[in-house]
Amino acid sequence: MKKTTLAALLVLAAMTSTADERMLFNFEDCQIGETIPMHDIFSTTTESTARVEADPKNASNKVLHVTNKSWNTHVELTLDGISAEEMTGEYQYLVFDLYRPASDTDRYKQFSARIGNDTIYADNGFFDQGDNTVWLTRSYRMKSVTNGSDKLYLGFNSINAEFYIDNIRLVNITSDYDPNDQQQTLRYHAAKCGRKIGVAVPAWNVDLGNDKLDITKTIYANFNMVVAENEMKIDALQPSEGQFNYGAADKLVTFARRHAMDVRGHTLVWHSQMPKWMSADGYKNDKGYTRAQLLKIMENHITNVMKHFKGKVTEWDVVNECLDDDQSAIRSNPSGYTMRKSIWYNVIGEDFLDSAFVYAHRADPNAKLYINDYGVEMKGRAKAEAYYNLVKKLKNRNVPIDGVGLQSHLTVGELDSTAFDNQVKRIGQLGLNCIVTELDISIYDINAAGAYDRQAEDYRKITNIMLRYDHCPNLLVWGIKDDMSWRTGEPLLFNNNLEAKSAFFAVRNAYKAHHETSDIEMPEVVKKTSPYLDVYDMGGRPVARHMLRERLGELKKGMYIVNGKVTIIR
Repeated sequence: MKKTTLAALLVLAAMTSTADERMLFNFEDCQIGETIPMHDIFSTTTESTARVEADPKNASNKVLHVTNKSWNTHVELTLDGISAEEMTGEYQYLVFDLYRPASDTDRYKQFSARIGNDTIYADNGFFDQGDNTVWLTRSYRMKSVTNGSDKLYLGFNSINAEFYIDNIRLVNITSDYDPNDQQQTLRYHAAKCGRKIGVAVPAWNVDLGNDKLDITKTIYANFNMVVAENEMKIDALQPSEGQFNYGAADKLVTFARRHAMDVRGHTLVWHSQMPKWMSADGYKNDKGYTRAQLLKIMENHITNVMKHFKGKVTEWDVVNECLDDDQSAIRSNPSGYTMRKSIWYNVIGEDFLDSAFVYAHRADPNAKLYINDYGVEMKGRAKAEAYYNLVKKLKNRNVPIDGVGLQSHLTVGELDSTAFDNQVKRIGQLGLNCIVTELDISIYDINAAGAYDRQAEDYRKITNIMLRYDHCPNLLVWGIKDDMSWRTGEPLLFNNNLEAKSAFFAVRNAYKAHHETSDIEMPEVVKKTSPYLDVYDMGGRPVARHMLRERLGELKKGMYIVNGKVTIIR
């Protein structure tokens, strides 16, 4: 084995993309074929290998090729110029780029890292590492340790794994958040992207007339769209037949207009939260309505509500949760779906959907009209397939529908970002908008290592998917802070004290990176070639090598040389 010098292993970046990032290893000063030690916790020998090779996606870049042959085996890297205390005390995250070749078919891996004998991070299970044959960024929140070792050990716990790593770095994300500084807010960066970022507000539990409260400041500082958590549902607006109560809903609309926020309406037709005069439980026709009578009730409700809010509410969930949870029949009928046996379906039939959208369009032709449901976010799952089939039929029947809502009540680890992306993409191919309407991501075990970071990562992935497509104008989170959520597991962007969580920064920074990247004057050749770029300052000093194009927006404003071309970051 060739002995590797400290200088060959460690590259401290003279300039980094942000002041809070420090490059440790990018292997550019190593020689192709140079080997890096592998360390087995339980053995003095190992067949696992780590070798510097050409990047499989960009031969001009050098990366580390790792082949694991035994459990508990890690790459052994020698630190230079930084101690364990400095590394884990001044920085929050250990970050690197990961590439899995086609031969590595197991997506699920368990990552761990330590300095000397002290663990700085360890997964508590095997987690999805994403697609192979593409470079992906992995980030892990480190535990603070203090020891005198200069050895950093990291790797995936696997007896048979092959992967490439590059750009091992430390990142510190500033947790300071000042809602009075608009450039630190969600709203500012979402608006820069031309998007709406929204939140569900419980008007009964928030004094919307007092703009000085921390909670109202949090709402109007960070969001440019609001939706009523309950105040625009059927039982709230028409508690008695023919008697409409708009008081609480109007308070939300007034608050939104005062702060230049859009309002979306939720919801006109739903089986749940129906007033007792309509149905005892949303399923029973205990009042003995005929089809014509129930259609008239629907028309009167939709017409009165939408005319009251005409010009004030920009879009509506016209029909909510109309699909049954059991869509197993789709396996024998791939183009089918099973409707929920609500009173609407049982008495009127499936065409209650058509009627609801027609009534809504007549009442307010300018409002955008959506269908909305849960458990429908990921292509390939039975209910998601059924939802797509239903929406496609509505479109083919010329129902006046403008878009599709994905509620997105998820739990950390549940997200399949590829399937989510595919569902969003194919809805757009139908000529419809696709929005996330009720996003919250619960943590199953809040005491698990890295739980909040994995939550943040799921929020980031969903935000980036929605930013990828022009037919995704809105993303709404279902609640302001964790202790006001209808779910356990701290699922929202702000904690009980209205402090911004890692999930908040993940969403905000996704918007920030998107609009700042779109402001870059990029040479045409860069747009059409590899997504990986080498960045230098105007003096020719390296700023970042093998940088994903989507991360260019993280660079400080100024002039750079990107893949040999002068590029301005604004």
